[in-house]
Amino acid sequence: MHLQQGLLHILKRRLILFRFCGCVRSYSHSSKEGVLQRFRPAELAKFTERFDFPKATHTIWQLYQDANLQKQLRDGASSAKVVLHGWIDSPPRKVSRTRTFANLRDVQFLYRTVEQVENDKHEASDEEIATIQLFEDLTERLSDVDDPGVTLLRRMKQETCVCVEGHVCKAKGNVSWRLEVVVDRITVLNSAEDLVSQMRGAKEWDPKYRFLQLRSVRLQRALAMRSKAAGLIRNVLEGHRFTEVETPLLFRSTPEGAREFLVPSRTEPGKMYALPQSPQQYKQLLMASGVHRYYQFAKCFRDEDLRKDRQPEFTQVDLEMSFAKASDVQDIVEAILVRLWKEIKGVELQQPFKRLHYVEVMSRYGIDKPDLRSDIEIYDLSDFATSTTDPDYPVFEILVIRPKDLKFPPPPAEAEAEAVSAPDGNPTLRTPHYHRIMLSNEEPSKWLSECVAKFDLELVADLETTAKEIMLRFDIRDGDAVYSCTRQRVPFENPTPLGRQRLHIMQETMNLTEKSDAPLWVVDFPLFTPTATGRVVNGYIEYDYSRLVSTHHPFTMPCIASLPAVLEAGEDQSQSSCVDARATFGQHYDIVVNGVEVGGGSTRIHDSGLQRLVLSRILQVSGIRPNLEPGETEPDNPFTHLLNALSMSCPPHAGLALGLDRLCAMLNGSDSIRDVIAFPKTQTGSDPLVDSPSRVSDEQLGVYHVQLRK
Repeated sequence: MHLQQGLLHILKRRLILFRFCGCVRSYSHSSKEGVLQRFRPAELAKFTERFDFPKATHTIWQLYQDANLQKQLRDGASSAKVVLHGWIDSPPRKVSRTRTFANLRDVQFLYRTVEQVENDKHEASDEEIATIQLFEDLTERLSDVDDPGVTLLRRMKQETCVCVEGHVCKAKGNVSWRLEVVVDRITVLNSAEDLVSQMRGAKEWDPKYRFLQLRSVRLQRALAMRSKAAGLIRNVLEGHRFTEVETPLLFRSTPEGAREFLVPSRTEPGKMYALPQSPQQYKQLLMASGVHRYYQFAKCFRDEDLRKDRQPEFTQVDLEMSFAKASDVQDIVEAILVRLWKEIKGVELQQPFKRLHYVEVMSRYGIDKPDLRSDIEIYDLSDFATSTTDPDYPVFEILVIRPKDLKFPPPPAEAEAEAVSAPDGNPTLRTPHYHRIMLSNEEPSKWLSECVAKFDLELVADLETTAKEIMLRFDIRDGDAVYSCTRQRVPFENPTPLGRQRLHIMQETMNLTEKSDAPLWVVDFPLFTPTATGRVVNGYIEYDYSRLVSTHHPFTMPCIASLPAVLEAGEDQSQSSCVDARATFGQHYDIVVNGVEVGGGSTRIHDSGLQRLVLSRILQVSGIRPNLEPGETEPDNPFTHLLNALSMSCPPHAGLALGLDRLCAMLNGSDSIRDVIAFPKTQTGSDPLVDSPSRVSDEQLGVYHVQLRK
């Protein structure tokens, strides 16, 4: 069946091409009179009308918004002639031999938010005014019904591109505000293949036909919303005297964390450009250049494993401010989000946003991007017990779920428990211990005795006394579910086991969409993160605290309280960093809304000596010396440009990047950023629509001095 359809499709296309080429050949070798002699006037007129058509007088939206038209129709007067452009949205419905109905989808669909269309106390939804009904009555044109040479609505296929000329009137039915167009003339601007209507009915869209999927009202609305959001962001930033500056996309390779996309140079054999992971270094150079406040909608590239909220290329709203601190940047970002939520969602966000320290967030919610729409919290039981199973995971904590508040699922069987991927790819079952409190059938201390055995707990008092005090302080009652586990004092395991459990319960059992949006600033992250060794010891991931990486990026300024510890690292001449990652925090801040990190930033290091110390001594970036004598050069230093700029009286500066794709997905109510990106990549990083990435010839590669490994 599919083979037959494919062959039919090819034959149709070749027939169209043959006719078109024949017309072109006739025109090129003949006079105008010769063309008219070779082609019938009616056939030529039919061919040319798809290129020479009347201009649209209205969009569907404008018809519903036109107050004069509405008044005319209420008074019973006939409307003026209208011309509409668009697509046949649904297959025509023939109700008799001479009468046909169909829906036209407009060529322009404007996204609406707070505004609503009201007419006679009836509200029209976005979907309802995205189309308008067409009515064709051939009662007085009976000869046209059977004439195959006359273009009629009843012969249209779904998704045919048309120009409709007619008159507007009130549609019959219970909905008093609905309009319809009585068709006087309809012109086919481009016919639709059968495949188009087949795709409309498919459950899963073939990404090869993304351009057809984009015709849907849902995605058209999403793209229009993204455009509106971008305009609002620009408006806020321009109002705060920001300057939009474009930075290059062909950068150099620098060790910032994520894997880069490389572009070979044709003119300099063996050298590569790198597509920027972010404009971070360029915008710091702009601060050294005297640009007071910078922003841009920046394209960024990271060669990472993909998921629904990650693409190899993405857009961020990048901004930087000189002579600024974290609070200055946060005020600007809050102004942006407040404006977006008000103009697009019709929601007033309360300022200032809540601010929580990283350690507090991890202790209370078990994840660094918590969803505060739920008041479920994790309780730290360090006052009552300490785990001795692993010295790096001493904190004993519990999550209490109350049956009266929500229904919760039973814990998964041990064999079905969700596995946490260790760095070496081997799973470690760090699942919380579960106990349902049943005071009528067991001792009140039974749940704690199980935890003592599982986590090797050292209690501050005897078992019964400790259990009684815990249950009293945290109001643990009969029927409650208690999940318990251990964690690090400063958690680098993110999320923690209880953090994952809390998130699972919220997603599976709570309707969070009914809750008010909850923006949050998470501040003072650990400046450095220890490197995972790849080993799992007794189920716990092992970390090497002598090998550190930047938690955010290597240009983040330490918190003032942590600055002495960082400076002392410069006095140590050994290769070890001598910085305790568990006690060193940075001026890094993330903006989180409803459990989604929509942006992150930091105060930057603007002192060249401090930046050199962090790069050379602590992060041990190759090619950078701790001290550089006058006149000495570092040919292998990937950050020479930045260190030079910082050394030449670069002012203090701070900034942030908002993930535009993720932010728009949230405003759109989408689970995936693919809904707000016109042409997204698949999870493999490919684009089936244009068949990229594609193979190139050895000849093309040779120009760039690249040879594929055989």
